[in-house]
Amino acid sequence: MERPKYLFLICPDPELLKSRISEALKATGRRGWKKRVFWGDDDDPLPQAFWTDLTIKSLFPEPKALIVRRAHTLKAEHWDKLDAAVRGVSPEIFPFFCLEGTWKGKKAPVPATLSRRNFYKKAAQAKWTWESAGLDQRSMSRFVAEWAANAGLDMEPGVDRALAEALPKDAVAARLELDKLELAAGDAHRVQREHVELVAPCGEMEFFDLMDALGKRGAEAAVWKRVLEDHFKSAKDRMLFNLIGYLASQARMYWMLMNGEEGKVKAHPYVKKLKTPVARRLGKAGIARMIDLALDAEMSIKTGARAEEEVLDFLVAGLVDLFQPGRAR
Repeated sequence: MERPKYLFLICPDPELLKSRISEALKATGRRGWKKRVFWGDDDDPLPQAFWTDLTIKSLFPEPKALIVRRAHTLKAEHWDKLDAAVRGVSPEIFPFFCLEGTWKGKKAPVPATLSRRNFYKKAAQAKWTWESAGLDQRSMSRFVAEWAANAGLDMEPGVDRALAEALPKDAVAARLELDKLELAAGDAHRVQREHVELVAPCGEMEFFDLMDALGKRGAEAAVWKRVLEDHFKSAKDRMLFNLIGYLASQARMYWMLMNGEEGKVKAHPYVKKLKTPVARRLGKAGIARMIDLALDAEMSIKTGARAEEEVLDFLVAGLVDLFQPGRAR
């Protein structure tokens, strides 16, 4: 089957785009594709280097994948130039145009400035396009099946359906959760029902991910971004009490792990393996400080001493100070 001259990938999920590009390059049967990425929303979205690779034939050609991310933001003048340039593109060059606009309903969001161009019409006719609105319940099942096949993993009956329901509908986040399951599967290469419990709950704030991020260097910006997002999209008092309750349960777990009481901890062995080094690093003083922060936050809410936003800010700031490696206690 002849390789497409170029591909339009219409999808808002970066991880799905990445996977589709890898599949398309693999399908060519050639190895050593050099990927060069350009951004449609840059000040100079298609610099001279892009046009040189696209139009000028080299004496020593090497296969190059020219990937234009957020191509839906390109202007009419760029599409006009591309319309003419791709007609004579070399077999050594494989252009990908990623249209990452927001889907409204089931119709693919193709900019009007592009849909009128001949090279897009040809792509649609030749089926040089790929569309996906992102992960949903149905496509998540395929996503999980492909992951298991690529990782060489077997799954107990019903695990695929349970994962399709439990995983976040964002491919990057879902992939991170599946990485945890692959490690938990171990040498048996079999995903069991109990492994599904390792998937962090999806919702207003994934506390497992928050606690994991707190202990990583340079994580403060990501943690605060998550907190600020939740200020605007969740019921703050409910989220705060959920977080306080989670902190209390984590403190109990850390205390038991630090004192050699792993057998009393009701958690998956993989979770215990992750948490034990954290418990030892915190020590008794750190775990006590963690409980103090939770109690102070709860007292501040119940007495009205601070506004909910202020309580949340103080709590997360205290946790960042506590969990960051090398921070003074």
